[in-house]
Amino acid sequence: MIVFNGVKLENIAPVRVVDVTVGQIDLAPQSRQRPVKFGADFVRMSGGTREIDVTLAALTDDINLRQKQLLDVIAWARTDTEGKLELPGYDGLYLQCICTKLPEISLRKWWDGAMTLTFTCFDNPYWTSENEKTGNCGSMITVLGSAPPLMQITRTLSSSASNQTYACGTESMTFSTIPAGDLTIDLNRQTAVVGNTNIMQYFTFNSSFITPKPGQFTITGNGTIKWRERWQ
Repeated sequence: MIVFNGVKLENIAPVRVVDVTVGQIDLAPQSRQRPVKFGADFVRMSGGTREIDVTLAALTDDINLRQKQLLDVIAWARTDTEGKLELPGYDGLYLQCICTKLPEISLRKWWDGAMTLTFTCFDNPYWTSENEKTGNCGSMITVLGSAPPLMQITRTLSSSASNQTYACGTESMTFSTIPAGDLTIDLNRQTAVVGNTNIMQYFTFNSSFITPKPGQFTITGNGTIKWRERWQ
């Protein structure tokens, strides 16, 4: 069963899934060119995008009905923003992606109903858990997975607070002031807002965002930790 943005493909048209190919995450090595000698110095490896090809075959013999069904499938896949793609064999997980290539439809060989849709993950190329877990700051949490989780710290302040610090190991971040309201610190995007208001102007000079990672660890401070585990 293939589901995109909460809609099952089988509810759109009577098509047969021929193949689903999930590509590996593109690796992007970064290097620094040497000024005099040949070669380059390796700096670090970063991740890129990930592509998923879904190949389908139409099952209808009537040419007009077949073409309509293929157009319905295209409309199902085409969106303006990224959505959740759920695939067989990965229960409880999804890929955040958008359709980046639509199939060509042959009018001469109309009976050849094979079509391939290409989806691309941009911001989040990892398999992500549907289940969001929570824990309390100051208590040890266990994060599973083989990739950095999606992680936030949330807190509701009835009044403004000064010099609020969150720390984990050698990483520590301090806000000189946090206004009253609903605080959300996004550790992946490295942002902090109260409601819809950015409060990064209160992020102190010597602070560094805590790095989301799998394993057991404790984040000190006040608030609730929310995370979704991810896999390569």
